[in-house]
Amino acid sequence: MNSLILVAHGSRVESSNKEIISLVEKIKNKNKNNKLSISYAFLELAEPTIEESIKTQIKKGSKKIIILPYFLAQGKHVKTDIPNEINKLKNIYNNVDFVLLEHLGANDMIIDLILSIVDV
Repeated sequence: MNSLILVAHGSRVESSNKEIISLVEKIKNKNKNNKLSISYAFLELAEPTIEESIKTQIKKGSKKIIILPYFLAQGKHVKTDIPNEINKLKNIYNNVDFVLLEHLGANDMIIDLILSIVDV
């Protein structure tokens, strides 16, 4: 089984965290490939943490974990914090294939999304 973990910043404002949870539920509902287990994690200020979410996916039998940083810009969290956390976990779970994708804002599809929102 493969897993996708959407990693968001996390917030002290619970409604912000619930938006991420809701988004992941919508992604799960659209996922036609039941072989992909989809979950979320927060970098800070909320749970589950990246490590907790990865442990959960491994317990479910995941052999490949794809991490998508849900960030629009490449700040310290995207450049340093998330890769460091993933590298630490790679050393612990060396029988699992970890794939760290570029942050959401680096994907050119975001341009089309923005233009479709403003209907240009």
